[in-house]
Amino acid sequence: MLRKSANIAFLVATVACWITSSQVWATAVIAESQAEVSNTAIEGYPQLTFVLITWVLTFWLIRYLKSVFSQFLVSAVSLLLFSTLFPIWFDSASGSITILSGLIAKKTGVSDWEGQRLLLASSEFNHLAADGFVISIVVAFVALLLLIWLPKNSGEKTPRFVTRIDNLPSW
Repeated sequence: MLRKSANIAFLVATVACWITSSQVWATAVIAESQAEVSNTAIEGYPQLTFVLITWVLTFWLIRYLKSVFSQFLVSAVSLLLFSTLFPIWFDSASGSITILSGLIAKKTGVSDWEGQRLLLASSEFNHLAADGFVISIVVAFVALLLLIWLPKNSGEKTPRFVTRIDNLPSW
């Protein structure tokens, strides 16, 4: 029952991650030209797409994990991918519009963030989408870890640790 709930939680949280990260997170108006620039999380953070696709592939491959070592390796990879998303957390918590830095540099030619900030007439950050993303990514990560470590069948025993010596013939 817990495994089925974790499956549903992972799928719903992953869809929520895609939806909230594809929303516009930051918009700003450049004072000189009155041009509006806006950016989504998927455009601003290229590692996000890689992490979500890797987690979906991991979700598909979980059914083939039979040893504790493979479960440990997949858990470690998932944890490392999860840690690459920490800069997104800090930007979303602070409401930082530095996600727009590349677009402002293309429009104005100013590459320094302090100089870019002085060129902006107004700026806005979508906290609802950013906070929804953070919540859904945490739920997806916890559900993925549960799916890795929970037994696949209700009657399945815990794995027995076997060494190579245990597999030698006994003659």
